[in-house]
Amino acid sequence: MILSASTLEKLRDAILRLELAPGAALTERGLEPLLDASRTTVRGALLKLEAEGLVVKSGRGYSVAPIDLSEITQACDWREVIEVSAAKLSVRKSSPTQLEALQTKLRAANPLEPMQSYLRDATDFHVQLAKLSGNAFMVRALEDVLVRLARARSFEAGTEAGRTRANTEHNRILELVIAGNSAQVELELKAHLERSRNRVLTALLESGGLQVRIAGKAGAM
Repeated sequence: MILSASTLEKLRDAILRLELAPGAALTERGLEPLLDASRTTVRGALLKLEAEGLVVKSGRGYSVAPIDLSEITQACDWREVIEVSAAKLSVRKSSPTQLEALQTKLRAANPLEPMQSYLRDATDFHVQLAKLSGNAFMVRALEDVLVRLARARSFEAGTEAGRTRANTEHNRILELVIAGNSAQVELELKAHLERSRNRVLTALLESGGLQVRIAGKAGAM
């Protein structure tokens, strides 16, 4: 199966940006001109995104997966387990040079930039912090769960106020990592993730016209 990275990224971005809304029908023929790719390449991208949970089989074709609140809650639980453990390891294993480099990148993040650009920066912060743990298994697990949460997190990042709050919290967490305060890192990161979860779920429940699944039942909200 041919899988083009550019085709995969185009299709994934269209789903994450909600240009292809939850529940939208996807066909290989229809996606060929949109992605400027062969049908075989489109098929490979769909299979990959099905594995990521962003598309689902629908008859003979596919559709964009609905946003499942139960799945989001479970993913948030799993994210907290991974990320808090990785952050505590990062306190012990990171070097001053690594922390300085991460702090420089974080300072360059601008909550006033477009939502998708800031969301990439915010995701990169969480992944880079986990990488300081030196544990590749934790990093891969975190990257996977962040992909599955990406659409939901875009609702939190959709306002300047939400991006500013998240950026402030990121800086506070990194300050504690630099200070070597593992216990406070755990408390602050758990609080950050809980606030993020609550903002995401509230935004989804208040959204209109999106296919959101609650307790196994899909419907437009």
